[in-house]
Amino acid sequence: MNNLRFLIIFLLSLYNIVLYADETVKPFKIYMVVWRGETEVDIGFRDYFKNNKIPAEFIVRDMNRDSSKFPDVIAEIKQTKPDLVYAVTTPVTLGLVGKEKEVKPEKHITDIPVVFTLVTDAVSSGIVANNASSGRNITGTSHVAPLETQLNTLISYKPFKRLGVIYNEKEQNSVIIVQELRAQAKKLNFELVAMAVPLDAAEQPLPELLPDLVEKMAREKVDYLYIGPDSFVAGANADVLTRTALLYKLPTFTATEQSVRKADAMIGLVSGYYSLGQFTAYKAEQILVEKIPPQEIPIETLKRFSFIINMKIATALKAYPPLPVIQFAEVINVPTKPAN
Repeated sequence: MNNLRFLIIFLLSLYNIVLYADETVKPFKIYMVVWRGETEVDIGFRDYFKNNKIPAEFIVRDMNRDSSKFPDVIAEIKQTKPDLVYAVTTPVTLGLVGKEKEVKPEKHITDIPVVFTLVTDAVSSGIVANNASSGRNITGTSHVAPLETQLNTLISYKPFKRLGVIYNEKEQNSVIIVQELRAQAKKLNFELVAMAVPLDAAEQPLPELLPDLVEKMAREKVDYLYIGPDSFVAGANADVLTRTALLYKLPTFTATEQSVRKADAMIGLVSGYYSLGQFTAYKAEQILVEKIPPQEIPIETLKRFSFIINMKIATALKAYPPLPVIQFAEVINVPTKPAN
């Protein structure tokens, strides 16, 4: 009996020690830098920590598409010394860590692990030399399907001869996409019509000129308007771009989820933003909990992409999808009444 009583007391004491330890675990401090307000990616990122009971506190800073804020943000990061920095989009990642061949410790984050997301192409942007190993104190995720896969998906919906793209030339990732589109145009035998958004005196793109550019695309008789992973075009101004395209009867194809789910793009081959945030958080967990160096964690996309058809727009344009496409696509916004 005494032995049993001793065992019970010992187990209760052990339980109290474990419980006390759990209550006093110091949460990881994560500094989140977003480019144009928070998205489902950021919600997915934070939810991963909550759902997996990983204690974390988050400091969020919104750049509001203003690169002049980087020195102050970097100074705050160096002062607060978070356990990890979370960077959203190519402009933010470049602003925080710089190109791999142009890193300046006094100007960039080098001694704190950085996990990025919504970066179109980390190699072409100069952030890393290799996706398998960054060779730096960074890793992350991309949200963009390979461009050739995107274009072949578009062809499966309806073959085209002329493809239009409107882009922000101040975003390096957008310039890279246009360069890749030119290469694919030769390979797949189509004509590319590319138009950069005009800049103001401060070299910032002018959103009020987007409708004029869409009108020009309509006059150019492009078969599709391609909306790339461009923070200005597909992010901040997706609504005006897609609605104007609809006005001019231009079918739109997008590489980003928000343009088709929350704006009026017709079709898209996309990564789910929430899932991407969760995947990025998993990489953060590998760094924080498993203590794996970032350079040993590959930069990746999700394993699967979603082909989304916005049937409301397809119906309005009378651009109905072929039956084989419907069998593997996610169809959203199905009208209750057929278009006139």
